[in-house]
Amino acid sequence: MNKIKSSIYILIVSVALSSCNKFLDTSSSNQRTLNNYYTSYEDCRSATAGLYNIVWYNFSSQFYFSAGDGRGNNLFTPYSSAESFGRLTETIETPLLTDAWNSLYTVVTQSDYVVNNVDNALKNNVAQKDVNACKAEARFMRGVAYWYIGSAWGNAPIVEDPIAVVKTTLVKPNPFEDVLQYSIRDLEYAALWLPASDTKGRVTKYSALGMLSRLYITAACYARGNKFSSRWTKSSQDYYTLALNAAKQVCGASQYSLMTDYEQLFRVQNNNNSESLFSLQFVPGSSLYGVGNRNQDWLAYNTALTDGLTAYGGNTFISGELINLMFNRGELKRQKATYFYNGATYDYLGAATAAGTWSVTGTNVVRYPNVKKHVVGGKKDTDGMAINGNSGLAAPMLRLAEVYLLYVESILGTQQTTSDPEALKYFNLVRVRAGMPTVSSVSLADIWDERRVELALEGQFWYDMVRRAYWDQDWVLNYMNNQHRSQYYYYLSGSAPTGFAWRTQTDGQVQNTATPDRLLFPYPATELILNPYLKDAPIPFNF
Repeated sequence: MNKIKSSIYILIVSVALSSCNKFLDTSSSNQRTLNNYYTSYEDCRSATAGLYNIVWYNFSSQFYFSAGDGRGNNLFTPYSSAESFGRLTETIETPLLTDAWNSLYTVVTQSDYVVNNVDNALKNNVAQKDVNACKAEARFMRGVAYWYIGSAWGNAPIVEDPIAVVKTTLVKPNPFEDVLQYSIRDLEYAALWLPASDTKGRVTKYSALGMLSRLYITAACYARGNKFSSRWTKSSQDYYTLALNAAKQVCGASQYSLMTDYEQLFRVQNNNNSESLFSLQFVPGSSLYGVGNRNQDWLAYNTALTDGLTAYGGNTFISGELINLMFNRGELKRQKATYFYNGATYDYLGAATAAGTWSVTGTNVVRYPNVKKHVVGGKKDTDGMAINGNSGLAAPMLRLAEVYLLYVESILGTQQTTSDPEALKYFNLVRVRAGMPTVSSVSLADIWDERRVELALEGQFWYDMVRRAYWDQDWVLNYMNNQHRSQYYYYLSGSAPTGFAWRTQTDGQVQNTATPDRLLFPYPATELILNPYLKDAPIPFNF
């Protein structure tokens, strides 16, 4: 495994940084080794601090939204190489697949180093509970990485000892069911040993419980499709109940609450807000490679908007599918926070312009709605925290609103609809915050659309499709094949100035049909060359 081999001699990333993320302020010494690193509690904390940014960098920079939203058909990128995700034409040579695979296995490898070595701190009188908490942080990260690996590629190698693996690149994959169960075990350990509260930005017990609710529902869907082998005996209802219990604890945690204004969630000034359960902790103002958030670079459509900072997103648009869904639902708040559309005005962007605000009018109009979420503006808009190559935004990986919706889904389970008071309470909390009317019952279709608009451009919708396909594959394939993937449209412009309309324009590009094999990504070519065993039948993991 290429990434494991290349990172085998890397101690946990620990760099001298100056930022508002105080727990990332660590010191490094190239004389430190795994044998003498864990001499204090501070060493343990420094080791886990490095798991919050650089190891995720090549996953979070483009693949995060290109796969999660591009493959989920929330993006329309007809003039970009990322269009392969929307058109289902990615291959083993698609660069972003290699980036994501390498990044996720870097998370695994560096987490392994902590898990395998942090017990050394016990010899230096670090308390067992503190060692367990640091190990729990690492297992949280490893478990999340494996959930992404399994959801994206299915069968994949589970690596616990990178030093042993580096002796050979030939590693057989383990079945997806084992990858998923391994992820769950990591998050269960994290929920047991992480503290209820910690330094802002670090994960807590409730972060793990929230993530567990996502993983348990993934397992519920897999069990619902009768896909687990006889080695795993829990039923779909067992997993829905586990998801319910995990999510309910998060819903009742007093230190977390929905922010009042949905738009404010995605401003640098509100990093690690009351709704954030897990965000990648990129360092505002830092130009050090890998510790900055590059998503604004790829998504911002106008350098005037960013006051001269890099803006490559002029040809990255919101899909007609998502625009039409929000338009038909009467979305206003989430629409404005998610994409730029003609006529919209943002009073917290454009501080460096003559107007002091950003209005999508005049020379700032858009051909198609460009992405707003993750775009934070220039230095004046961000109190100096955004620079070229780094917006400084803490990239959201798990928000309280998602846990509310997971809680509702766990209550619904296999029912057609529910009017359970708890389900309605938390479903309506998400809707009311978005300016939407309350409902008196909830169906799977309601949850499906609510998740799509609430979490748009947060890299989740494709994985919603994947997990539903575990038990309802024909429905998902039919859904995908009847979408307007990569189709041109009008919205508040052209021949439909007051609304939405599809166009009949085509560009002759290839678009593949959704088939069962396209519910997974192909293994990257570089990995197949180094490890042809990836093509072999998976072998059960020895738990």
